[in-house]
Amino acid sequence: MKMAKKFLAVALAGVLALSVLTGCGASVKSKDVADSLTKMGVKVEQSKDLDKTAKSTLTAIEAIIASDTNTAAAAANKITLDNAVVAANGKVIKTNTITDNTANAVQKALGVFANGSDAEKANVGKQIRVALVKTENAKKDASMQAAFVKEGLVQAKAAELGSNNDKVVAETGKLGTATTKDGKYMLVVIVNDVVAKNA
Repeated sequence: MKMAKKFLAVALAGVLALSVLTGCGASVKSKDVADSLTKMGVKVEQSKDLDKTAKSTLTAIEAIIASDTNTAAAAANKITLDNAVVAANGKVIKTNTITDNTANAVQKALGVFANGSDAEKANVGKQIRVALVKTENAKKDASMQAAFVKEGLVQAKAAELGSNNDKVVAETGKLGTATTKDGKYMLVVIVNDVVAKNA
């Protein structure tokens, strides 16, 4: 009987240890990054819809990278996850510019394609900021990931404030994230609505 109790105690301890380990996520959640960014002065709240937007945008960027046929001789011009989204000279997104493939896949994924379906133009006129950052050394550290994001944010599209500047960018934006399959890179999309100045 004593042996059975000892065995049961060891088995229970094993189950508890397993449940604790299972609770440890392999990566940081969007909400954790949003909370950390807000503490750093970039006011955002996590949005499941924006998580979908970020995922489809990352897929579109990865498709452009995969289709880039620059040879080794032209390696400086090769599109990679490191140079796709950079403020000054991003190969896909740079400040107020989306250098897209002919299918406008990135614009459609971000919801800024004015001639598209409702989903493809859902964010037209809003402020769109994007960061594509390497997070492989900070997979479980939301604060560090948020710091990378804050440093790497690029305004892909400026907000349209109206001809009389009677509108302003909403103070708090909505945030979505997506990670590459290997978990080394994270794409963050932040969308700020445009509201009436006196609202």
